[in-house]
Amino acid sequence: MDFRVLMQERKTLIDKALDYYLPREEEYPQEIHRAMRYSVFAGGKRIRPLLTLLTAEIFTPEWKRALPAACSLELIHTYSLIHDDLPAMDDDEYRRGRLTSHKVFGEGMAILAGDALLTLAFELLTDNNKGPSEFDSVYWQEVPPQTKLDVIFEIAGAAGVRGMIGGQVVDLASEGKKIDEQTLEYIEVHKTGALFKAAVRTGALLAQADKDSLRRLTVYSSLLGRAFQIVDDLLDVEGSEAKMGKARGADAKKEKATMVSLCGLAEAKSRRDQLYSQSIQELEYYGGKADQLKKITRFLLYRDY
Repeated sequence: MDFRVLMQERKTLIDKALDYYLPREEEYPQEIHRAMRYSVFAGGKRIRPLLTLLTAEIFTPEWKRALPAACSLELIHTYSLIHDDLPAMDDDEYRRGRLTSHKVFGEGMAILAGDALLTLAFELLTDNNKGPSEFDSVYWQEVPPQTKLDVIFEIAGAAGVRGMIGGQVVDLASEGKKIDEQTLEYIEVHKTGALFKAAVRTGALLAQADKDSLRRLTVYSSLLGRAFQIVDDLLDVEGSEAKMGKARGADAKKEKATMVSLCGLAEAKSRRDQLYSQSIQELEYYGGKADQLKKITRFLLYRDY
């Protein structure tokens, strides 16, 4: 199947599942549920859940068992964006061409919407969901309890101070300062890379991949996460504002520490290319089974939005 057709089919499935898992807008108290849905359905590419499903598919035809966990990662990612946009953080007015959550619902409700999405993510990981439905497949019921615990530990660590939040802390602390490459790598690995690694490892864990594959895919996802952050930095300088749905130059305005500010555009692109090549090498072991994962990797690292 054509890569873009497959991605659209999977994205549609993920969106339908998210719609199923989220409280309805008319459910009391309505304002929080409207705020949650506003950000979740703001046009995201669903990269992290796609990585989870495509990784699981390498090892099993029963990849839908990973759907609840894939959706939980998207909820965590969305919560982080809501909080990132707040005045106390990046103070952004637009994301994906729409007003940010706090501009529509107020700062207090935006904070609570982010909190609600984070906690809902772990509900999806810890209960048997609402089933039966196409989104609460029997495959999820068949996942061994220890594997579910391993996934919860994986995702919680990636979202917390040892992962995304740790990276955000160093990112904030580095604004307006000259930092070294070691500090910048820490930001790349934790702020962005941690959820990428969790997404890939979660797919492998739920598909019962062997230890060697977990090691190989950990390396792959770490390289991908670092490269993805570099691409974000590049797009902030030369990306399409119309396609991104936000203005360029935010990093420079806030004096953010990025690969571009540290090394320049040419070197940043060279690092991106190197990381891409290394990440694909890790997937060659799986041959054609990893073709779709290879294709999404190229798409993510050479996108223009």
